[in-house]
Amino acid sequence: MKFVRLTLGCFLAAAVLVGARQIAAQASPAKSNSETTVTPAALEEQFFGAIRTGDAHRVLSYVGKGGVNVGPDVQHTTQEQVEQEFGGHRGLYCKLFDSSCIQAPINLENSARTCSYRELLTHSESVHTAASEITRNNVRQAVLVARIKNNDCPSQNLIDFVFNLDADGWKLFSIP
Repeated sequence: MKFVRLTLGCFLAAAVLVGARQIAAQASPAKSNSETTVTPAALEEQFFGAIRTGDAHRVLSYVGKGGVNVGPDVQHTTQEQVEQEFGGHRGLYCKLFDSSCIQAPINLENSARTCSYRELLTHSESVHTAASEITRNNVRQAVLVARIKNNDCPSQNLIDFVFNLDADGWKLFSIP
């Protein structure tokens, strides 16, 4: 009988200990996605830094499996299409990194050329960047903006990238 009481006592002590751990775990849950994700300010520095250095691989890591919306007409581009354009140095790759391969229609009324975002961020008279965070339709978003003054590309003075926060971190939602 003494053995049964000791065993029962040990069982009860173990149950109390497990219960206390469960309560403690509920009171202080594991870090949430928001606590482990970089801040919009850090994202601003990392993302614009990747464009400035021409790090296409790093920029590609921000394109989620669902793809990204590109341009003022919001053309949805899949992750695979983005990878192909980056690999072939065309399309979105040119828009982001290489002015020389941008294929833009010639506008006779405006002789200004189209510049890549990399050129705008690295060869402009002034560049001011900022980041903000908003929640839209229960989705956390980071908006990265660069205000640029560049006499060679006067039609491009504001660029903004929108990121959504998902389980894998910040992923591009739209590229201007």
